[in-house]
Amino acid sequence: MTASHSCSKLSIIGVFGLVALAPQFAYAQASDTAEEAGKGGDIIVTARKRQESALKVPVIATVLSLESIEKAQIVDILGVTQQVPGLVLGTSVLSVGTQIALRGVGTSSLDAGIDQSVSINIDGMQFSQGTTFNVGLFDMQQIEVLKGPQALFFGKSSPGGAISIRTADPGNHLEVIARGSYELEAHGRRGELIVSGPMTETLGVRIAGMVSGDDGYFFNKAIALPGTGAKDPSSSRYNSKNDYIIRGTLVWKPVNEFSARLKVNHAQSKMIGGGLQMRSCPDGVGAPLGIPFIAPNEDCKLDRDIRIVDLDPAAFPGVSNNGVPFMEHKLSFGTLEMKYAVSPNVSLNATTGYFNTTVDGMINATSTGNAGPAISATHHFTRRDFTQEVRLESDFQDKPVNYLLGAYYQSARIYVTSVVGGNTALRLPGLLTRTGKEVNIETISLFGQLRWKPVSEVEVALGARWTDEKRDANFASATTLTGDFVPTLLAKPHLSSKNVSPELTITYTPTDELTFFGALKQGYKSGSFTITGSNAGNDPSFGDERVRGGEIGIKSRLADRSLSLNAAFYYYNYSNLQVGGNEAAANGLPVIRTVNAGRSRVYGIDFDASYRPPEVAGLSLRLAINWNNARFARFDNAPCIGGETIGDGCNLFLNPVTGRFNAQDLSDQPLPKAADWTMDGGFDYEL
Repeated sequence: MTASHSCSKLSIIGVFGLVALAPQFAYAQASDTAEEAGKGGDIIVTARKRQESALKVPVIATVLSLESIEKAQIVDILGVTQQVPGLVLGTSVLSVGTQIALRGVGTSSLDAGIDQSVSINIDGMQFSQGTTFNVGLFDMQQIEVLKGPQALFFGKSSPGGAISIRTADPGNHLEVIARGSYELEAHGRRGELIVSGPMTETLGVRIAGMVSGDDGYFFNKAIALPGTGAKDPSSSRYNSKNDYIIRGTLVWKPVNEFSARLKVNHAQSKMIGGGLQMRSCPDGVGAPLGIPFIAPNEDCKLDRDIRIVDLDPAAFPGVSNNGVPFMEHKLSFGTLEMKYAVSPNVSLNATTGYFNTTVDGMINATSTGNAGPAISATHHFTRRDFTQEVRLESDFQDKPVNYLLGAYYQSARIYVTSVVGGNTALRLPGLLTRTGKEVNIETISLFGQLRWKPVSEVEVALGARWTDEKRDANFASATTLTGDFVPTLLAKPHLSSKNVSPELTITYTPTDELTFFGALKQGYKSGSFTITGSNAGNDPSFGDERVRGGEIGIKSRLADRSLSLNAAFYYYNYSNLQVGGNEAAANGLPVIRTVNAGRSRVYGIDFDASYRPPEVAGLSLRLAINWNNARFARFDNAPCIGGETIGDGCNLFLNPVTGRFNAQDLSDQPLPKAADWTMDGGFDYEL
């Protein structure tokens, strides 16, 4: 049997909006916005931590403006992936969270402690933990998807790319905005209320709130088999969700030389459900081990029908939420950005960030649809981050050389407790394992860049980021729910790594409508410790992931800037890829492992075009294509996935105790979530 992650689809969306007391929008960040690209203006991006034209920056970026965000009804990361070819979204259970891949590069390990390969930056705060990506998005001003390694400006945890999101700031006029929507299939409700405007001549305030909920996209048709530790589902719908987000923004500019922007966010999300839909049953839907775990009415199709029973508390002592699978996520974070003009051509920027998240969840661990599962899994996850970045940058228009100097500090703590309970109705112990795991992170980075223009049409930029990171782990386990934790002796409780990630770019802009560029880059992602699942007897540490390579490209605005054509060829080699698998241990408990694979090679072509025919006012067309060849160059010790046979390729490293093979050779096989071709196209017509 195999299983597929469940995800919702939106089919019909109805939207209404009210804008009162707001004759026009007036955002403080920049006078040029992404909407102006189609009207002959430039798209302004911050890919290099400063505002500059997307046409002239040597990075392949897909930019979603305020206008395009609202038209596409983008309210989460899934909505972003539908606009960017090569950006693929995966989901996982409990606190592992969302997994993102860009150009085939992403994280496949089912581990809550691993950093993602594509990071998200929201208002200057860097996020790399998967559950953070589950939080909905709203009141956004611009989204930039930056492809390829972004180590110089976005640091570690961005070997595949970065998604930079800027939320809306208060403008120069009073705004009261109300939005609402209703989705028919999951019965999704969503409402937003935004109040924004100037408090004084130097202070602007914006308060934005969002609340949403749905009944669940799936119909749960499971029927519990009495006496097996199962009970009937609490609802006929599955994966229902309720969310709310509130954000406050203060922008203060007392003098021309100084400005400050404070963003404070709090979000909460609770989902009832969280299981996997059966999609392949080659051996039928019988009764494995004589127990009908799989529902006899299972259709083994990717459809809207799912079959997952709740857990009977009488058979699972101490189970959370009365045996109803759930996941609840609470998130608070904020950023303070300050900018001071040391001189007319030199600025000092400081960004302070604080992040705190808690995730609680419990699932039917094997997504059974008739009898109760053999085990339940309960998870509590917390993460706290404090970050500080300082940058000193010049902008001499009349001099050939400019510079950027920066420093970054991070202090983080991850703590997780996991309880695996046994089904007493199947004569298993009520508690199989209880673990507590803590990882502390301290990172210091120094980075800088020199930009040299030997002539006005050519820019040569050379930069590097040096990073020193330390991670310490403390693991413990208990044998009873109320017993004390006993420390676990780890083979490598301390990890330390130093890394230098250089970057060289050359940009040639013969005209204001044409740019050629080339880039050589290196990047890395930190090693860490596996903190999900039972890994007793294993070394839970894994090492850094590294990447090096480059790309060449062309950007153009033709036909009096009504036609935009961009293309790039990229080639990157990745070593020590952090990949994961799960195995069945001798005691029957799943063992989650993150290991460093051999090597992978990723190369391909990005192409995008947009056109606004001058003869047809209000019409715009767009097309974006990504051809991507992402393969393991060498991965001959890949862990087997639970249930794989010798015929499936699991034929390496025989375990003499169990009599089973533990590994397989995935060399020359595609990376997970790496499509060879992806495409996005569409048109808008306004009248």
